[in-house]
Amino acid sequence: MLCNLARDAAPAFLLVFLVVLFLPGNLSMAEDRALSRLIVYVDDDSTTVYTPMVLIEKDIFQETSLSFQYLADIQSCASVDVVSTASPSMGYEETRHSVSFGLRHRRDLTTIGGGYAYSTENDYDSHAFLANLSQELFQRNFTVGLNLSVRWDQIGRVNEGLFENLTGVNTSISLTQLISPRWIAQFVYSMEYLSGYQASPYRLVPIGAALPVDAKFSVPETHPSTRFRNAFTGRLKENVAERWTLEQSLRLYFDTWGMAAQTVLLQAYFQASDPITLRFRYRFHNQSNADFYREIYDDEQEFMSRDRELGTLVSHLLGPQLLYRTEGLWIFDLATIDVKLEYFYINYEDYALLENKEGLLIGTGVHLYY
Repeated sequence: MLCNLARDAAPAFLLVFLVVLFLPGNLSMAEDRALSRLIVYVDDDSTTVYTPMVLIEKDIFQETSLSFQYLADIQSCASVDVVSTASPSMGYEETRHSVSFGLRHRRDLTTIGGGYAYSTENDYDSHAFLANLSQELFQRNFTVGLNLSVRWDQIGRVNEGLFENLTGVNTSISLTQLISPRWIAQFVYSMEYLSGYQASPYRLVPIGAALPVDAKFSVPETHPSTRFRNAFTGRLKENVAERWTLEQSLRLYFDTWGMAAQTVLLQAYFQASDPITLRFRYRFHNQSNADFYREIYDDEQEFMSRDRELGTLVSHLLGPQLLYRTEGLWIFDLATIDVKLEYFYINYEDYALLENKEGLLIGTGVHLYY
């Protein structure tokens, strides 16, 4: 797996390195930056995912910057979903590649931007166009942000081509208020509309039995072709002491499939010294099942799903992060290095094949300003 990671990610790292070195620097009036990050996901359901990411942002004119990002998901999986559908290999390996380009222009108190993103894997292609606008008001104490993205996806099966389509529109508005030098509040509303194929082309749904999934007594998974998703998020960040900062947020979600969810995020930052910051976070998530989701179907229905992520579940995530900040590193004006280790636990309340899952998120990153 490490060999696959190096093989798939090496071209992107090389490209970023060359761009950082050879993009002209004499046009820039602001800080340019480069970011490299690696996240490793591993759980006790035989799933491992490596996610390397690189990002560069470069000023091409005094108030205009260009950005490039590459990301890969390198996954190996022999989870209960795969095994229960009697996959011949009892597992799979796949890599998703994603590239995006962005352009941002700032004039006085207004920032406008846009971009394009493309991702591909052996059975999925996705194109997306993005636009955003932010406006600072009231002596920069209040900021309004607007975001819009439109996507076109094609879905298929390995060795069978792409034969299904999915389109989506996502929009959000954010309101950020500086209450005092020590308090910041934010409210975000986001809405997404999806139309097209939203099931898995691989997943089978058994009728009349939970185990095993026998193709002779199963039907392909079917989901509604449209879905409206809504989310309301409130955040509050406060500097509670000389070296302590707390951040808390509450997110409420509901959609037209009958799902509702609540997510609470608590984060504490401690400035251990001038270069070192410690962060600890805890995330709680609780959701209800989709209207058509069943653990067992007695007979065939219009919509049927065995996707455990559409069932009732409760999850916890917690762990620390260490961030080190230094100035004047080699040719760079500023550099930050971070590493994190987080534990997660998910309880599936109505999925007999897997009652719970636990695992680790391990990550490290380097952020360079030049």
